[in-house]
Order: sequence, then C-alpha cells, then structure tokens
Amino acid sequence: DHNRLDREQALELYTLGGARLTGEEAVKGRLTVGSYADLAVLSADYFTVPEADIPHIESVLTVVGGRIVHGAQEHQGLAPDLPSVTPAWSPVARFGGYHATPAPGPAGVHQAERVTEAAVASGEQLAWREARGLVPPGQGPAPLDPCFF
Repeated sequence: DHNRLDREQALELYTLGGARLTGEEAVKGRLTVGSYADLAVLSADYFTVPEADIPHIESVLTVVGGRIVHGAQEHQGLAPDLPSVTPAWSPVARFGGYHATPAPGPAGVHQAERVTEAAVASGEQLAWREARGLVPPGQGPAPLDPCFF
C-alpha cells in the first residue's frame, strides 16, 4: 500500500506528467491562464467513485483546440461524425475503442457476441489480405500474419 499513488497523484502523472514527457508542461497538463484549453467532461467524478468503477469512467464531452471532438449522453450529436474505421475488418470496428466493455453487465456475453461478429468478418480480412498479395487467392489465411514480424 505504501507504493500506491492516491488519485490526485495519478491524475497529475497522467496530465502534467504526459506534458512533461513532451516538454510542453508550460502550456499543457493543467488548467492555468495561458495553457491550452483542451478538456474532457467525465461520466463520473474521478475523485469520489469507488475505486472499482474508475476503469468505467468515460468522456461524455471532449474539447480540443476549442472544438468539440466527442459528445456522448446528453452531449450526443455535438461533435462531427467520425470517419468509418478502416480497414472495415479491424477489431476496433467490432469491439470499440479502449475499455469498451459496458458496465454494469455481463461483459463476457458482450465480448462473446463481438468475437462472433469478428469471426464472421474474417472473410473481409481474408479478401483484404488477398487483394494486397499477402495471401494467394483461394488458399486461405497464411499461418503467420506479416503484421507481427
């Protein structure tokens, strides 16, 4: 327990710490006059939710460069539509972004449904790979995907 960060320390490392890594701590990582005003409105209060609920906090409104780039819940429709995920067979198109498991609910069932959808879409991936010469036409998937070399 003595090695654990409290929530305030963790937030500072995530925000100001990230800005320090890129040498931008004078204009990023904190709410101060002269800093960039990029911000996110969260679905829950990071400082008061139970610790187990922290991974389920999401942005309901994200502003970057003074423009709304994401809106959900009561802010739905404020951001411009995003382009389609490419390639269409990408797992992101099936599973969503980071930590897209709904809470509360049977995450295993949700993920099993997404895996089934991804398996159905594997034909799309095979066609994409054949079109790029990664797999000879009609021979099925290669035993090793060159993306992992």
